[in-house]
Amino acid sequence: MKKLAFSSETYLIKASELKKLPSPGNMPAKIIPVPHQTENIVLLDTQKKDLLLSGARNIAAAEEQTFVPVRFAYWSHAPWLNFFINLIKPVKRRFYAVFPSVYTTTLSSLLQNNITRGERNEANAYQWNNKKWQISREEAHKRYADLYNSIKTNGYDPKTPLLIMLNRKFGVKDQLLQGHHRIGICKSLNVREVSISFWAVPRSPGFMKIFVGRTKK
Repeated sequence: MKKLAFSSETYLIKASELKKLPSPGNMPAKIIPVPHQTENIVLLDTQKKDLLLSGARNIAAAEEQTFVPVRFAYWSHAPWLNFFINLIKPVKRRFYAVFPSVYTTTLSSLLQNNITRGERNEANAYQWNNKKWQISREEAHKRYADLYNSIKTNGYDPKTPLLIMLNRKFGVKDQLLQGHHRIGICKSLNVREVSISFWAVPRSPGFMKIFVGRTKK
């Protein structure tokens, strides 16, 4: 049986984008767990348009260019089934959910959420543990310089969003999946706004949070 899962973090999303989202219509109110009913919640959809599950009044009252705190929800399986899915990486990958929607957020809020798993800069650019991805230092420096100069000259391209995996770590903690170099460059160039999109893994039971606290984020 499918159940709603929620992002581990709250994201600041531009109000003008949230105002375009439809409300759930005849979806029963009880579908939203009581602890979340006072939050602004967006239900991500892999095919159709995302829904604004709760917070419609807050969004309507917000100025177009302000950023509103949002939790993202998506359909997942029962937590105990998800626990076993997340134990085996090849199995876990089969349950990735990919959401096409793109949202605008602030760079500072992403950094505060501690989802980046380290920071990429010119010194460690494109250094990977996986040998299949390894390139020469000359090529790495060139790629980094090209990306840096592109963002510096043209600004951040919202059509290439940073990719966040919801509940990636142990099934309970959001993490940045793609965009580590861009987020580091944007930080150094004082870029304020960036675009983001989401993938998600099945949400594990809440007790898995104790393992997140024992490891580096």
